[in-house]
Amino acid sequence: MSEICAIHGYAALFDYAPVGLAEMDTEGRILRANASLAALLGCATADLVDAPLQAHVFPEDRAYCQSRRQVLLQGGCDHCHFELRLLDPDGQPRWVEITSSRIPATADCAEAILVVIADIAARKAAEQRAETLLRASPAVIYTMSPDNLGVMTWMSPNAETVTGWTPDQVTGEPDWLATHVPAEDYRRSFAQIQRWLAEGGQGVCHLSYRQRRSDGRWQWLEDQVTAIRDAQGAVVELVGAFQDVGARLETERHLEKIAHNLPGVIYQYQQYPDGRGLFPYASEGMTEVYGVTPEAVMRDASSVFEVIHPDDVDLVVASIEASMRSLEPWRQRYRVRHPERGEIWLEGHASPEAMDDGSVLWHGVLLDITERVRAEEALHQREQELAEAQRIAHVGNWVSDFVRNEIRGSDEVFRIFGIRRGEWPGTHEAFLQTVHPEDRERVQGEINAALAGNGCFDSVHRVLRPDGRERVVHERGYVEFDDHGRALRMAGTVQDITDRHRMEQEQRLLAATFDSSQAIFITDAEGTIQRVNATFTELTGFTDADAVGSNPRIMNSGCQEPAFYEEMFRTVRERGHWSGEVWNRRKDGRIFPLHEIVTAIRDTEGAIDYYIAVFHDISRQKELEAALEHQAFYDPLTDAANRGHFEAVLEQEAQRAQRYQQPCSLVMLDLDHFKRINDTHGHDVGDEVLRRVVHASRERLRGTDVLGRWGGEEFMVLLPGTDAEAAARVAEDLRRQVAALDFERVGRVTISLGVAQCQRGEAIKDWIKRADDAMYAAKREGRNQVQPAPAPDAPDAHGI
Repeated sequence: MSEICAIHGYAALFDYAPVGLAEMDTEGRILRANASLAALLGCATADLVDAPLQAHVFPEDRAYCQSRRQVLLQGGCDHCHFELRLLDPDGQPRWVEITSSRIPATADCAEAILVVIADIAARKAAEQRAETLLRASPAVIYTMSPDNLGVMTWMSPNAETVTGWTPDQVTGEPDWLATHVPAEDYRRSFAQIQRWLAEGGQGVCHLSYRQRRSDGRWQWLEDQVTAIRDAQGAVVELVGAFQDVGARLETERHLEKIAHNLPGVIYQYQQYPDGRGLFPYASEGMTEVYGVTPEAVMRDASSVFEVIHPDDVDLVVASIEASMRSLEPWRQRYRVRHPERGEIWLEGHASPEAMDDGSVLWHGVLLDITERVRAEEALHQREQELAEAQRIAHVGNWVSDFVRNEIRGSDEVFRIFGIRRGEWPGTHEAFLQTVHPEDRERVQGEINAALAGNGCFDSVHRVLRPDGRERVVHERGYVEFDDHGRALRMAGTVQDITDRHRMEQEQRLLAATFDSSQAIFITDAEGTIQRVNATFTELTGFTDADAVGSNPRIMNSGCQEPAFYEEMFRTVRERGHWSGEVWNRRKDGRIFPLHEIVTAIRDTEGAIDYYIAVFHDISRQKELEAALEHQAFYDPLTDAANRGHFEAVLEQEAQRAQRYQQPCSLVMLDLDHFKRINDTHGHDVGDEVLRRVVHASRERLRGTDVLGRWGGEEFMVLLPGTDAEAAARVAEDLRRQVAALDFERVGRVTISLGVAQCQRGEAIKDWIKRADDAMYAAKREGRNQVQPAPAPDAPDAHGI
């Protein structure tokens, strides 16, 4: 590919890339930006040029952003990859992923920085929702490798709430569990998981053990462990969930502590249709806010209304009556004349509940907001003073009056700083606020040096305008002293020298564009690959030599039909871009899922010159989705289909059998004397019996047969394409299969089975009932046997 084509391709990639791109100088000022970044920030591309990227960073993240830039410039890394928040067009924070790379200096161009900005707001929102759910959950989720039992590799963020230990403390110490779980509990639990894995790791492994909290107290935890498997069925990860079984009592104690320490009162207030009111319950804070005891208002609330400020009592009464009529939540702010504390402010929040006797009961809280109201009044006063100061106007070159702490500036000063006259306080502190945060300490030092030396002030620094744009200025000033050497004022000038810091060569910028955490390749209009980046090679295994000159079909996995790719490129040609999921093949033959964005780059006449594809691996996301789907349809204990999933499959197969007049049978089976097993040996042993019975039954069934857990120790087997006679043989095989099992503590177990073939026109519930009746007939006949169900119109030999 010629140099001209290369430059054109790089330029097109920069301008039309689906992620934000910007070139900055080493001070963080934007030298060039593409349309995607301008769209993300809600401004024109031209407005970004000469402005600091820092101006668009969420204030709380600016120091972090600056630190990452310093690490990059100081050689701490070749590329910096991090996440932070930018301000969107509405001034709200929006999460982005930033990859920054150094562009080395050349003979005629200074060093610069390339920044790649990807919008990850949707991903962050999903993570936040997931984290919020995890933090709200009483159960702590964790992962563990089956090859390294006893070492947790990840924990949900609510771990500290439940155990007192942070996730990092637990996962960062390999022998943490062995240290913080009693030896006997650790050995028992470890052996239990090993046995469960050795037997196939099906369903859920239930554990119970003690664990030492960070405060030294012991807590009992109940734990459930499940297995994540790969495509070949091998266990690749263990996922567990444990919770403190004493959480409810702890919550009650916590609520009592809250009620005791709350700056207000938790209460119930009940009012009847005749206007009579009382407080069935009130915490001890009632005395603090109203000056009356909770006991004094349990039958009559009049003493509370007597201390409400006379100017507010009608408002309070009216708001209560309005809430009583509409049953809408009550919220009111008002004053109380406390007999000892004087006038205080309260804010009430309560939810009403209509009672059977016509009264309304509110459940609520009253907060003492006296200090807050005073702070609000003081803040309002300060805001009025600030507004007055902002109306002051001054004319001329800038003069800083040290005696009065006042700065006056000419129109040009206000234009350079982007400040409207009258909206700026005009103080030295306000001036420092206009200086770029990274330059403030240096500028203040230069001012101090002028005050302590010969009075000359000469400084080049950046200013951050209110509109977010960054300018570079050169300020000169001279300090005037009184006869005693005290500084009176400084007069000076300011000049905008931003144009001295312009763009670097485009070739350096474009050469660094490919340094991204996303895999990128470019093809010409015919689909021949022209360039790939390092991430592409790392992800696919195809090198430059493998890919350049080839068609992207070298990555075709065969998982999508040709029509899929035809629709993809039709969408790109018509809309200019396409995004979605694709299954590709790596060079070593492994197939993996990815999320890909394809963008068409057109020339000035609208013809397509290039295609740019950006993608990343989503294998982990697919694995988690598959695990969640399995949990939704299968019983966690036995891994049989759960009742909801089984009923849905049963209805489909019944309809198919009726439509095509094909046989279909049901086998209902129940473990004999299972209650005796649970009562004698415990539920853990009972659960193990159920798991092994299901495992043994599956060995006899076909791939088209469906085994589901109907409830407790009852199971259903759906046999499509099987008549009653064949189904009875399958049932007998299942009976023998289970009877042959030998349990270490329980010994032999048996099952009773009922078989029923679906009859034409028969309702599903009737079909199920016939199978169920046949099973109970088997139990009455002595258990450990198979009973066929009579046809709906046949006499019932067993009297069912």
